[in-house]
Amino acid sequence: MGAALYIVLEKEIEGFDPFVNGKALSSEEEALDEIARNLGVTPLMDFYSASEEEAEEFGLEEVPEGWFTAEQGLATVNALLAHVKDKAAVVADLEEFAGVLEEARKHQVRWHLGVDY
Repeated sequence: MGAALYIVLEKEIEGFDPFVNGKALSSEEEALDEIARNLGVTPLMDFYSASEEEAEEFGLEEVPEGWFTAEQGLATVNALLAHVKDKAAVVADLEEFAGVLEEARKHQVRWHLGVDY
């Protein structure tokens, strides 16, 4: 089945489904983070956060739930989109992320990255 990265919005946007596939991003996470660092943008996994309940569920200690602006995420996603062109599934996931983050930006809703195992 595999892991997937997904976007957690701080609050619901009425009439909007923030679902993203995120499986290709998860499978290429290390390479994408290295590309992001080389491009001078925040690596995707630096946006990871978890609620207290999620942290306990996965046996994590002291993972403060953090929130980021949509603009911060878009800077990374757009830089990766401009650079990664040869992996269709990764591009598709990044485009989905960009769409959700654009909607979050319009509504001034913060976000963080989640991981589904």
